Amino acid sequence: MDYESAAKSRGCMITYPADGHKKNAINFAIKSGVNKVILTGEDRHYKTLFDNFGLITKVEKIPTDDVNSVIGSVAGIISDVKRDHDEVSVLLLPSEPVIVVGTYIAACIEKVKVHAPVSYPDMKCCLIPIFPFVELNETERFVLAKIIIKREIDTKNLFEIIKEEEKCDMLYSESSGTHKDDSMLKCLRRILNKLEKRGLLSKEKKGRYFVWNSTVFGKFIF
Repeated sequence: MDYESAAKSRGCMITYPADGHKKNAINFAIKSGVNKVILTGEDRHYKTLFDNFGLITKVEKIPTDDVNSVIGSVAGIISDVKRDHDEVSVLLLPSEPVIVVGTYIAACIEKVKVHAPVSYPDMKCCLIPIFPFVELNETERFVLAKIIIKREIDTKNLFEIIKEEEKCDMLYSESSGTHKDDSMLKCLRRILNKLEKRGLLSKEKKGRYFVWNSTVFGKFIF
């Protein structure tokens, strides 16, 4: 492994800069042995401090208007970083509740370690348990994605849309012994019911039909 590959594979820490906590952040970064730090907010003093300690420092500002925006942005950052680093961690520093909650949920979804300072004189940090978000297989994610895009759709129209997709065969099982469309429709209904039981979809009667919509939790998971 060459130097560049080795550097990429080392750890990366993600944190939002908070006033009065630069020492906590640099202490945690050094003890963790990370070689890269991503700041999700712009702060010249933080960046200068990390740069002075020889860490690769990058600023990727996130929207802080609402929790959903924070979750989506931070989860995207974590997902990108995981491709190049063996170890990715999040350091939660005292900040606005929207930022802290959104960052924590994003870390849970992406299944990375979450730390927070617990002792200020000696800058100790503790590992926070992450909430075990539900696992989705490829087919379940595929169906959930279609509903999120369409927002409100009944089973029949959803099935017609899915049949036009290249990945539609993932709903078909030759061993079922039934017509292909019948087999796919039965599989789709099973998935919809399963996603509803997990709290990822909601069902509402409109006219003669029930329509499906993603819950807020479903959007978080996706």
